[in-house]
Amino acid sequence: MESRNKTTHGTRGDKGPPDPSDERVLREERLLDVAADLLVRWGYRRTTLDDVAREAGVGKGTIYLHWKDKKDLFRTAIWRASQQAGEDLKQRIAADPEGGLPHRLWMHSMLVTLAHPLVAAMIKGQPDLFQGLMGSFDQQARQQLVGHADTYVVQLQQAGLIRADLPVPVIAYLIAVLKMGLITAPDLVGQDHLPSMEQLALALSDLIRRWLSPEHLPGDTTAGKQALNEWLDHFTDMEGKHE
Repeated sequence: MESRNKTTHGTRGDKGPPDPSDERVLREERLLDVAADLLVRWGYRRTTLDDVAREAGVGKGTIYLHWKDKKDLFRTAIWRASQQAGEDLKQRIAADPEGGLPHRLWMHSMLVTLAHPLVAAMIKGQPDLFQGLMGSFDQQARQQLVGHADTYVVQLQQAGLIRADLPVPVIAYLIAVLKMGLITAPDLVGQDHLPSMEQLALALSDLIRRWLSPEHLPGDTTAGKQALNEWLDHFTDMEGKHE
């Protein structure tokens, strides 16, 4: 299904009536902001379109001018937050001389998450947000994501940035397990036992470093940065490939 929510910012001079496309974009952004805030507060299942309309001060029918249903709106809000976090991650990695190394990626990923409440909510006890995002992809799109994760691992091995003695599928699978564990563990261990994001960032970075670092690292990690950018760009391209 092709998303209906893509809009472009219209332009107008200082004179004349407001451009309807400008007003539509501003309204859409406002609705996405409200939806994101409510998703953080109440989660994917409990938040309704009525809640969003009431909080935004619009009629429910206004939402349907932009999205066809709750799933479409919430998917867009979660996707937007993920994309914003991804762009922040790219900047952090680019500025870090060791940004191409996997353990630095995990460190920056966790710290970026802190700056994006909707993304942070996914690993702070609201796994239904992640499920809502991934559930919107069709099976082919999900398989492409998995396949590109393997490609990323291969690129790191070829660049000498991670151990080459471990099978690619094993590394990709265990990294996925770590990610899913971060998302689902709060439900199992409870909020009282949930470490801070800063503690998790440090511990996971050290874990990845000890596990994947080769005996001798190259001095230049540019290849790792390029591989990461390709993976993030691929994830961006997945927009629109949803059910």
